[in-house]
Amino acid sequence: MSYIDVNHISYSYKVFKKKTGFKGMVVDFFNRKYTYKNVLKDISFHVKKGEKVGLLGPNGAGKSTLIKLMTGIISPQDGEILFDGIIPNTNNYDFLNKIGVVMGQKSQLNPNLSAMDTFNLIRDIYKIRKEDYRERLHSYLTMFELNDVKNYPVRKLSLGERTKLEIIASLLHSPEVLILDEPTLGMDIVSQNSLYDFINQINERLNVTIFIISHQMRDIENITDRILILLNGSIAFDGDTDELLTNVSEKTPVITVMGKNSNPIISLNDADVSVNDNDAKISKYNLDSTITLKLSELSSLTIEDSSLEESLYKIFKEEKS
Repeated sequence: MSYIDVNHISYSYKVFKKKTGFKGMVVDFFNRKYTYKNVLKDISFHVKKGEKVGLLGPNGAGKSTLIKLMTGIISPQDGEILFDGIIPNTNNYDFLNKIGVVMGQKSQLNPNLSAMDTFNLIRDIYKIRKEDYRERLHSYLTMFELNDVKNYPVRKLSLGERTKLEIIASLLHSPEVLILDEPTLGMDIVSQNSLYDFINQINERLNVTIFIISHQMRDIENITDRILILLNGSIAFDGDTDELLTNVSEKTPVITVMGKNSNPIISLNDADVSVNDNDAKISKYNLDSTITLKLSELSSLTIEDSSLEESLYKIFKEEKS
């Protein structure tokens, strides 16, 4: 049974068509012309409790609009969104208690105060029981190894520490869904790996549903089990990472052989090869293909499989062409 239901959502913006020049400005003043831009077109998908879903797409695909709809900031013009049967609305406290949101470029932590000051404020806003608050906060700070910096002014902390504290702030009221928008923006690899471990632990221990929007392929590969790709306002792909790679990558990995003084390939059968000086790339072959190499002349052999980032690039490129 699904926990998040997005059913036939459509949304469009009213856009002012501005004319150029002084004459155009005068005309616009008395008679403005508007057009409608369809941002989302009949979007439908369902997320089960405890799933880890990544939302991907190029700029302008409609990701931000979808997140605004899912968090109740705006309402759909057509269709319906339900979180455990509740319609998203920023005035519905039952709904707000179910979600936690972390925006990579927006902070809920006051930079001049310590993180503990904000945590205590959140405790009062959500009316969290003192025992639950202390237990959760101790658990999260320990998991993230942040006990030593919890009382420092937020502005004094590193970007990685601030982001981790942002996530803790979003989890204190024990939400059932955690929405992350570019959570690792500007983080180093060590901080990213720490964040991945933390999010996956939260998912495993508390069965929190994770919904992440990111342009960082490492985020998607290390956190999500399922990927949604949004292109021109429509869902272009809905499946797991392996399925995505199977659908959009090359059928066979590219094999590159490098020779010491000359091309090391002696002969091949039922395979396509391109030669550049002493190097050769074998891109098309099958189970019946045979490739004979002169080992004494072979310098190196590499097998390159398509990464998730390359696969997505192919989808986005084809969509724009």
